[in-house]
Amino acid sequence: MEITRKRTEETNWAKVKELAAAGSLKVGDEISDNLLTGQKMVYVVADITEEEVKFVSKDLLAERVVWNGNGRNTGGFKESDLCRYLNEGVWEILPEELKAVISERECLQIVEGKEERFMLKLWLPSEFEVFGDSWASEVEEGQQFELFKDSRNRVKFDKDGERADWWLLSVCAGHSTHACNVNYDGIANGSSCSYALRVPVCFSIKK
Repeated sequence: MEITRKRTEETNWAKVKELAAAGSLKVGDEISDNLLTGQKMVYVVADITEEEVKFVSKDLLAERVVWNGNGRNTGGFKESDLCRYLNEGVWEILPEELKAVISERECLQIVEGKEERFMLKLWLPSEFEVFGDSWASEVEEGQQFELFKDSRNRVKFDKDGERADWWLLSVCAGHSTHACNVNYDGIANGSSCSYALRVPVCFSIKK
C-alpha cells in the first residue's frame, strides 16, 4: 500500500540551478514565480538531458502576438518577429534572479530543406518536440520532450484560465505564410503568421 503526496518548498532560482546540476530535478517538477508585470507563471520541467534542464511554462503570456508581422515565414523562427519579441520584450520582464541562471540553448529549424542551428535564451519548442511527429512541418526538428509524451500537457491556459492556441518554432511545409501551433485542445495545427496567438515562456538551465 502506498501514498503519494506533492510537497511544496520555498526556493529561489540559484537553488533551482543547484538542483539541476545535482540531477535532483525530474520531469513534471513545477516552479512558480512572477513576471515583473505581476503575472504569475508556473514553469514545468519539460525535458532533461546530460547538458541541460528545459523548462516550458504551464501558463501562456497575457499578450497575443503574431509570428511575423509581414505574414511570411521566410527565415524561419530565427528571423521572426516572435523570436525578437521573446528575446527582447519578454526577456525584459523576467526577474533578474531568473535571467541570471538561464543559459543559451541550441535550437534547430528546417525551412525548405535547409537546416540551421542557432543559440537562444528564450525559445519555443518545435512541432516534433511537442508531438513526437511532424504533422504540419513534415520535418523532425529535435527530439520529443518527455513532458509532452502525455498529451494532457500540450494543453495550455491563458491568464483567465481558458484554453488557448499557442505558437511553436516550426514553419508549415509547403506554405510560405504559415507556422505551426498547438490548438486549445492540444492538437497540432498551422496558422497564418499574421494571426495573433499566445506563447509560453521557455528556457534552459545548464547543469
